[in-house]
Amino acid sequence: LATAGTANAATELVVNGSFENNVISSSWAALSSVTGWTSSASGNSAFEIQKGATQGGQGGFNPVAAAGTQYLELNAASLTSVSQSIATTAGGTYALSFAYSGRPDTPGGASSLMNVYWGSTLLTPTSLIGTTSGVWQSYSQNVSALGSSTLLRFESIGPVSAPTYGSYLDNVSVMAAVPEPESYAMMLLGLGLLGFMARRKTAA
Repeated sequence: LATAGTANAATELVVNGSFENNVISSSWAALSSVTGWTSSASGNSAFEIQKGATQGGQGGFNPVAAAGTQYLELNAASLTSVSQSIATTAGGTYALSFAYSGRPDTPGGASSLMNVYWGSTLLTPTSLIGTTSGVWQSYSQNVSALGSSTLLRFESIGPVSAPTYGSYLDNVSVMAAVPEPESYAMMLLGLGLLGFMARRKTAA
């Protein structure tokens, strides 16, 4: 039973979900790599990290980061996606959550649009539209895994008219939502042993 309880303990599965590992000194920076994440773009502008309240390198915007001091902007130089392979167990259920926001200074007020995929499943049949008011929005959903790893991917699909302006992303989290199948097996085994010991004590 103790083993089953340990297996059921919540563990954060996303690496660098708040984009704090690659510390930047300015208000924003284009990077070729970011710990834990893969970009569909390549080169020195594969990722763009923002810091504090100076979104797009301009001051006066809100919010600051949803968690920590840094956050990611999709679309450093073009429409891009970022992804991370999450260690999962087939049949396991996981709690996915993240914060997102639209960039408030897009030309013509164009919307920042983003799709989110869990493996091959599109979780957002209606694209997420980040507000331009500088307020973080939150998203959460329970998802199921089919194998030992699942790709979590955030895909920018707009604004097409201004592809260097993208959605902001922060505080990405994936945690086991319910006991994994092996946890149930361990728990049943523990209950069986307790029942066997109780019967032996009664017989004695």
